[in-house]
Amino acid sequence: MENFSQANLFELSRGDIHITYSTTSILGGPILSYRDHELNRSFRGADIRINDTEIGQQVIVTLETIPDLRKVDFTLILPVVTVMTQSTGTCIKVPGIRIVSPTSFAGPLPGPQQLYSTFNLRGTAQFIVS
Repeated sequence: MENFSQANLFELSRGDIHITYSTTSILGGPILSYRDHELNRSFRGADIRINDTEIGQQVIVTLETIPDLRKVDFTLILPVVTVMTQSTGTCIKVPGIRIVSPTSFAGPLPGPQQLYSTFNLRGTAQFIVS
């Protein structure tokens, strides 16, 4: 009988967006790396906000904050994925959302306070021993 575990490593991409997310690390907490044609960022611990919701786990990082201009967050929505412990992973497709929030020292600007870009990411989910 095969051993099954909940995936703890996700390697996802679409076009020039590449994301690696591990729920655990030797540092003791989650780590996430995000790369696209403009940014190359790494996050760990408290820099990664995690919310369990009905549609899956939301994994949120702040990619950029420019005072008096904008804040850019990225949200990855992950389902629970059960994988064989010794496998190279299971193929998954998940949504990623880039949220741009305009900011101003003068207070909220007229119009939408969040602008969304969605991405259909593909890749693998697997279990690794940390």
